Amino acid sequence: MTTPGVTRTAQQGLLEGLGIPEPEQSAYARVLASGRATSAELAADLRTTTARTEAMLTALASYGLVNGPEGAPPHWSAAAPDVALEALLLRREEELLRTRGRVGELMRTYRSARSPQVDDLVEVITGQAVIAERWRQMRDGARRRLLMFDKPPHLSFGDAEPERRLLERGVKVRAVYESGSVGAPGRRAEIAAVVAAGEEARMLPELPCKLAIVDDRWALLPVATGAELRGAVLVRASSLLDALTGMFEAYWHRAVGVPNAHSDSPAPDRRTELLTLLSAGFTDDSIARQLGVSPRTVQRWVRELMDALGARTRFQAGIQASRAGWL
Repeated sequence: MTTPGVTRTAQQGLLEGLGIPEPEQSAYARVLASGRATSAELAADLRTTTARTEAMLTALASYGLVNGPEGAPPHWSAAAPDVALEALLLRREEELLRTRGRVGELMRTYRSARSPQVDDLVEVITGQAVIAERWRQMRDGARRRLLMFDKPPHLSFGDAEPERRLLERGVKVRAVYESGSVGAPGRRAEIAAVVAAGEEARMLPELPCKLAIVDDRWALLPVATGAELRGAVLVRASSLLDALTGMFEAYWHRAVGVPNAHSDSPAPDRRTELLTLLSAGFTDDSIARQLGVSPRTVQRWVRELMDALGARTRFQAGIQASRAGWL
């Protein structure tokens, strides 16, 4: 029997997406092209045995793709592809959805077998009271150092005593403050108090996240940015903790000192503060808030500095100030 119009290339891959083996695909293509054929005719066309052909046809019948055998001699015929394939596709989709639903179960088994320690390395904490208590436990357990990115949202202000106790027992504390945090009411006085007790404090216009790192043991940071601290991630000793520590060091080296004095004129100390803030990328408005003066005063100081340095631009002023030893 011949089947005009059906090439070997056309036979291959017709039903591959449904998981039907290639020999059955070829058999289906022959039945589809012939319309109606006996097992012996199909076996001759497929160049295989009748028993093997009947096994393939039986498999195709279980998929609903062929009908038969019917009549005398018994013939096989193809079911209408639009109906048969639609039903087969729906069953396949249901199987895939059931499998997808079990991915979580499989992943739990995978993690349990390969990385039983993962849950011990990262912990998600929810609720402001719970986060505050965990932070207190971490801070009070510090032995060598405490590193912090101070950025809103804050759980509380005004209590510098716990940090003073840390400093008194020899814990090194370094903090980088976001400029908006420094400008909060009463915040400058609080920072000045802990700096006087021994904290090393620096400042940047913007920080990537709120962060606290205790020794080489723990890090605490928000789950997501936002106006409220609703969830936090506790990271224990791991490569992730090492990466967070490296990020802190990179921002620390870029940061500038926190201004702690006020003046109506750019005295030498104030001049250094002004140049430092300018070099760190602060705007005139931000500098004015940090130094407690008006933006117009800052602009006047900048012009005076540029004139004194013989610079036409702020960039040139920075270079000339560095050469003059002002920075």
